[in-house]
Amino acid sequence: MSTVRKNQKKLTEAFELLQKNDLNSLTAALNIYKEHGQVTILPELFKVLESRERAQQQAIVGFLSDVKETDATAAFINYLTEQTDAENRKLVLSAIWNSKLPFDEHLPFFVMLASQGDYLEALDCLTIIENMSGPFDESQLLESQLLLKEYIEERAPQSDQKAQIMSEIAWFVKEQNEGIDADLLIDNE
Repeated sequence: MSTVRKNQKKLTEAFELLQKNDLNSLTAALNIYKEHGQVTILPELFKVLESRERAQQQAIVGFLSDVKETDATAAFINYLTEQTDAENRKLVLSAIWNSKLPFDEHLPFFVMLASQGDYLEALDCLTIIENMSGPFDESQLLESQLLLKEYIEERAPQSDQKAQIMSEIAWFVKEQNEGIDADLLIDNE
């Protein structure tokens, strides 16, 4: 049997295990995916993540945190873009900030997500942003600054905690490029 066929057979087996709703089957499926998986399996795992109990969700988040293929960043971003449920987004955000994948080119996306989400989503985004190593394109920094300025100008009353998180994100962005005037982004109320 060819390697491709063996791999496909294993992926089919893992998919069947995923359909069972127990931790042992999930763990077995994740082990197969670890060895034979590809980026194409991530959307299916994101779907499964949404419908499982806490222990199974944690196993999936752990798996997602260990993904090493840099092509996977697009799958994570696509999921976060399309996902409307904040709890599911938070699970994937925690996988991202625990991962070693490079999300630097998505700085404006995480600034936007932080500004639109609740305090915990903003905190997750801050952690992801702080783990970015840069350097960042000037266009990324400018877009991030514009998103932060828009957030400050249009924000509804909210918790002081989220305002503090957003201020820390603004400071991070400002520190990345001192040549761009980010002073307007810091709310000193």
